Amino acid sequence: MKIGLLGYGKMGKAIESLSLEQGFTVVWKIGASERTALTDALMRQADVVIEFS
Repeated sequence: MKIGLLGYGKMGKAIESLSLEQGFTVVWKIGASERTALTDALMRQADVVIEFS
């Protein structure tokens, strides 16, 4: 499964760690200062987006 992380603070980093342990791929991570980087094309790269804002 390809995961996008929207919000890359403590919880985002914890989810990334657990995801990698389970064999999932984190295809992108966007922190609070990078919100403008979120595009439709980027969203389509992930099977699921987990948001912690």
